[in-house]
Amino acid sequence: MTESVTAPPIRSQGASPPTERVIAVIELLGRNPNKQFSLAEICRTLGISRATGHALLTTLAAHEWVIRDPATAHYSWGPAISALARPANTPLHRGALQALAAATGTQVMLARREGTTLVVTDTVGECPRGPRVWRGMRTPFVPPIGRDYVAWWSTDAQNEWLEAIGTPSRQFKQRMTDVFRAIRQRGFVVERLTHQYVRVYSALRALSADGQVDEITAHLARAYADLAVIDVLDDELIAGATHSVATISAPIRDPDGTAMMTVMAAVFTTLDGDAIRSLGAQLRDSAREIEQRIGADHVVPQALTSD
Repeated sequence: MTESVTAPPIRSQGASPPTERVIAVIELLGRNPNKQFSLAEICRTLGISRATGHALLTTLAAHEWVIRDPATAHYSWGPAISALARPANTPLHRGALQALAAATGTQVMLARREGTTLVVTDTVGECPRGPRVWRGMRTPFVPPIGRDYVAWWSTDAQNEWLEAIGTPSRQFKQRMTDVFRAIRQRGFVVERLTHQYVRVYSALRALSADGQVDEITAHLARAYADLAVIDVLDDELIAGATHSVATISAPIRDPDGTAMMTVMAAVFTTLDGDAIRSLGAQLRDSAREIEQRIGADHVVPQALTSD
């Protein structure tokens, strides 16, 4: 038996035929969330040209409304659509942030990914030592920033993300592989506080104010990636060692395992290994609380059955 794939006809008399075609692609993939489609299959099903289909899917994949599998070049339902369907209900999560700020004695934030930028959606508390973070502040989603989200991706997708700022060096790629593994195992990210971090982070934040990641942003991120030691691995949290920490964050994952938001604490001080683990655990617990609240409202779309 072959899987039956149906799609609503594209209404050529609509007010905006190009928009109708985008909607048709999204509806096709949304009705079949567990299936991967080839470009030819999508174009044939929807009755659009290969050139039009390729342009649509390339744009949608760039924003992760669809996912392109590097191994098969097939397309499937993307996590960005799920994130739009479950907005970051700020009042709903405010209690968790307030409790976390009271427990940690510092500013805590909730952020989400929007295309090529990471946006702060809520913030509670104050950090007397570090720069003020405000609601609506944006930073670019470029390596190594945003690894909270990427740690849960496939190896191919991780490599593709790393290559967004140029071919990674062997050392940087190995470090990021170790960092991704550590994030998955312990459930939190540590951002080191260095002079380079403060300067580069401020510049990247300014460059991403309009939501775009341009060539200058990519080059700056690459320079930082080549010069900085990313994260703090577990075997570096040895007794007696201290680390200058800017922030610690934990990913908030939806029921299908995709990281869709992060909860972050502004630290901007020196901590030993035990303090880093303790704060990381608090953030992880807060992230799990938010996940449970989101999961209670989650509805998984059903795939079409076989004929």
